Amino acid sequence: MRSFRRTYLVWLMIIVFLMSGCTQTNSPTNCKKIAFVLSSGENSDIYVICPDGSQLMQLTDSPSLDITPAWSPDGTKIAFASSRTGNSHIYVMDGNGGNPTKLTSDYENDFPIWLPSGAQIAFRTTDAKGLWWWRIVTIENSQVVQFSEPSYDFFFQTPAWSPDGQKIAYMSLEEQMQRNDGSSQIHTKNSDGTNDVALTSDTWANINPVWSPDGTKIAFLSERDGTYNMFALYIMTKEGTDIQRLTKPIYSENVTLSWSPTGQEIAIDRDIAIGNIDIIEINTGFKKELLSLSAGKRSFSPTWQP
Repeated sequence: MRSFRRTYLVWLMIIVFLMSGCTQTNSPTNCKKIAFVLSSGENSDIYVICPDGSQLMQLTDSPSLDITPAWSPDGTKIAFASSRTGNSHIYVMDGNGGNPTKLTSDYENDFPIWLPSGAQIAFRTTDAKGLWWWRIVTIENSQVVQFSEPSYDFFFQTPAWSPDGQKIAYMSLEEQMQRNDGSSQIHTKNSDGTNDVALTSDTWANINPVWSPDGTKIAFLSERDGTYNMFALYIMTKEGTDIQRLTKPIYSENVTLSWSPTGQEIAIDRDIAIGNIDIIEINTGFKKELLSLSAGKRSFSPTWQP
């Protein structure tokens, strides 16, 4: 009887252990995926992967360039740019790669950004003659409206909507024009354009603002360490206080960054030319590589599923 009881207890402990392993909240099956671009030279396709490097899945497979993925606010769809019909246009597809739908049909378009409502997508347009501007497309009917004025600067007008849709963060050149220096500052304004406020005020370039999921912080890149064209990753409050440096100045202006749904990590690509993606823990600064790549492959443009 005692031998049977010991055997029963041993098996009971094994079963409990196995069941506990199957119900972990961080199971890769239930992960919030990171969409990104994987390039092997002339071709680029969109993939998704779990933050721990598991469950890699290819979503697009065309001989053209499929780039700049962006998850919808509800995490069910991905917008992206593709040259599969000749010019670069904005598409939207299901989170598993199904039902790709073309949303634009004129000019050259890229860099889709979902508005918080999930009903519209902002995107960058060029006439291929040097002018760049931003437009917004309504997904239901593909109706396009202009959002910003055409400019010869493709970079500075990039908008970043707060999660509640009330504010827009952006890189401003207002201070540069006043001081005639090379600086750019992070500003916020109401979505209707009122109450424009500068959050940074140094003489260096501050670029690429991205809101945290709860709308209380903004991540951005800055040269303020003192070397032109070398940017470090910073975070600050939405009021521009408590600025914290997360990395050394190792990035170019071309990198893409995306907050995790918990606001505890940021995925960032090292550079489109270097081609790999890191995940950085906010509290510790610990950095890990998302996936290992074979020679000749590059990964970039991470976007974290909400």
